[in-house]
Amino acid sequence: MVLSLLAVIGMVAAPALGGLVGLHQKAAAKELAQTYTWLIDEAALRNVTFRVAYNLDARTWKLEAGDPGTLVFSNPEEREKFDEELESELRRFTKREIEEGKAQDLLEKRGRFEGLDGSQFTVEKKLPGDTAFAFVYTPQYGEDGITPTEEGPPEDPEDQRIAYTYIFPDGSAEHTVIRIVDEDDAEDGWTVEVWPMGGEVKVTRDVIRPEESLDWIPEEAPELD
Repeated sequence: MVLSLLAVIGMVAAPALGGLVGLHQKAAAKELAQTYTWLIDEAALRNVTFRVAYNLDARTWKLEAGDPGTLVFSNPEEREKFDEELESELRRFTKREIEEGKAQDLLEKRGRFEGLDGSQFTVEKKLPGDTAFAFVYTPQYGEDGITPTEEGPPEDPEDQRIAYTYIFPDGSAEHTVIRIVDEDDAEDGWTVEVWPMGGEVKVTRDVIRPEESLDWIPEEAPELD
């Protein structure tokens, strides 16, 4: 009889727990969407570029503010080429010279970002409950975006997978897609999509494939007579 009662309790509790996880996913997606909407307006007011930094392994995200002229790349190849050239230039300096600030101009080419002050977004946020990031996409990370480490969070924090998305002072943003899922069911989740022009933010249960969401845009501009 005891075993039967436990089985009945388990049958009742399982859907309830599943619904709770679903609520966590939805709440996290809505908070991100509201944050992007706020950042798009705030970037113009402050004349800064905002950056959202996602730690996919730690399941956290935080906001940072930087220079309005921050460089952002349209594909992985451009980003890798820039990083290689920057590393090559930095090799002209010794470690001590870099610590003394003699290479500061080079280090600031990618933009210097700091945490936000004077807002409700001053601390790192963690996804609630048993929710996780499935992926974070922007064009600079390629068609598949960045996913968490398959083997689980690395022991060394420096090896954790970080993704950045940017919001600019002219009211535009990087095309961004964030998928938040149940850690035990990657098919169950919510998606936040930020459109590049106008900063429209969409929240949906559908899985949005980044390469498909903008397939209506022509690869070349029409020819003018």
